Amino acid sequence: MQRRLRHTALIILLLAPGSVSAVLAGGSFDDDDHGDQLSYFGFVRDARGIGVGDAKVTGEVKDGASVVTRTDVLGVYRLPGFSKDTDPTKVTISCAKDGYRQTGILQRTTPGPDVKAFEVECRMQRM
Repeated sequence: MQRRLRHTALIILLLAPGSVSAVLAGGSFDDDDHGDQLSYFGFVRDARGIGVGDAKVTGEVKDGASVVTRTDVLGVYRLPGFSKDTDPTKVTISCAKDGYRQTGILQRTTPGPDVKAFEVECRMQRM
């Protein structure tokens, strides 16, 4: 019986990889329903491409407020809660962790009128 449960859980994980990362990032399956809000998500990775856990990720609106979260053990994060009136070109994503320095940001989603979620990867290097 226990073996069957493990196999069933494995099949579920393989069939829903996008949902797994949301859950691992502290989210849930219904996190994608934020109405007209903007959200940012992505990874914090080291120079080898390995996820950096417990890194602080900050989304800051120029001349405005900021939203802060932490990555999960795989380096995955999600920053929901930006107002629908926020200009995505004025949002800056940064990451920090003791013993590391930020070396770069790669935004994969280009801001546009219909885009509500932006993928941003933060690269860090151990000092």
